[in-house]
Amino acid sequence: MDVQVLNGGKAVEDSRKYAVGVFKDNKLHLTQVKGVITMRPNLGYLDKSDKRAKIEGRLTDPDDPEPEPKLEAVTVKFSKGEAEKQRKEKSYQSIKSKEQEEPWINLRFNQMKSARGQDERQNLICDDMDKKLQVDTQPKQYLNKLK
Repeated sequence: MDVQVLNGGKAVEDSRKYAVGVFKDNKLHLTQVKGVITMRPNLGYLDKSDKRAKIEGRLTDPDDPEPEPKLEAVTVKFSKGEAEKQRKEKSYQSIKSKEQEEPWINLRFNQMKSARGQDERQNLICDDMDKKLQVDTQPKQYLNKLK
């Protein structure tokens, strides 16, 4: 598989209390995080494969011996349960359709040791460490604000 589809979403509501730290020359450089998302693989192709297999009748494993079904008389009664099942399926279908309508954002993953990864990491490091900033809080207070 040369393309992997990932679904994402907001991981936290308020990302202002998070920071990324990088050590360079025995100094810690902290950068506030502006947003956090989760990325999970989309396995929708497995659903399509299962549907196709079910339609074609090859959903069962041929190596597994089929147990002999016990025959017994049953009484069938149709009630509101069928309507509820359809409602659940509709809600599942509506969720799936909403997912399909969501606009795609193509992303490119960069390995940590790649040139692009190194460039992005350099953006986390302050270039002018000699410049003194006027900060009203003490280091411990600043770290406590991140909690």
